[in-house]
Amino acid sequence: MQLKVDALLLGRHFMIKIFRITKLCMGGFSIVAMGCSGLQMQSVWNHKEFKADAVLSEWPDTVWNEKDGLRFGLMNDNEYLYFALTAVKLDQRRQIMMRGLTIWFDPLAREKKTIGFRYPVGGGLRRPGEGDPGSAFASGMAEFEYTSPLEEALQRVPIVAGKGVEVKISNTQELLVYELKVPLAPSSDHPYSIESRAGSMISIGLEIRPFEGGVGPTASTQPSGRRRGGPPSSDPSPIGGGGRGEATNVWATVQLALPKQ
Repeated sequence: MQLKVDALLLGRHFMIKIFRITKLCMGGFSIVAMGCSGLQMQSVWNHKEFKADAVLSEWPDTVWNEKDGLRFGLMNDNEYLYFALTAVKLDQRRQIMMRGLTIWFDPLAREKKTIGFRYPVGGGLRRPGEGDPGSAFASGMAEFEYTSPLEEALQRVPIVAGKGVEVKISNTQELLVYELKVPLAPSSDHPYSIESRAGSMISIGLEIRPFEGGVGPTASTQPSGRRRGGPPSSDPSPIGGGGRGEATNVWATVQLALPKQ
């Protein structure tokens, strides 16, 4: 009889623990420790001056995570978040260069598309013989697209007027490299921010759109220059070929870093 009572008490205690853990996961607490969501990431504190140049010289090996053929990492300090991504799959690189890569931020860690930065923009889709591929692509490389809950429409922002936002992309025959620097908190100097702060938990999403109507890029590029630690780099322009490509959507729960005491 005593063994039966002990077993019932143990089972009740175990079920209470499961309920508490489930409640914490649903409420958005202790996600990193329990692994309730999908991908979990820990940002690394940045001690160095950072420039978004698509070279990756500032990034230690310890920050990288991999998902769906993409390799990406995060750093932050008290003022900025720094994001880097590399892609090796040909279809993904084509889609990014022609359709853009959107980085979504949810400051409440709910994995909702709240604040977005899309780059490149304006490359457009074209069939062979339609229009000048160079002019449309150059325009798309000179600005980024910003969306937030306070804006009724998307904003196209020239990179030179980014007010703290820096973004750069490079593309070779083997590797695409993307870097983004974005302010954490909004201010008069930083109107384009992710509305967060160091030490907070946020969600970050990566979105790569498929080609519409099965029309892919057809222009190819020639190498010019060399990327540190890698093969010769090319103009950040589309790679030849066609195809529709698949949509890519990746979300991660991220714990932003605090400075070590």
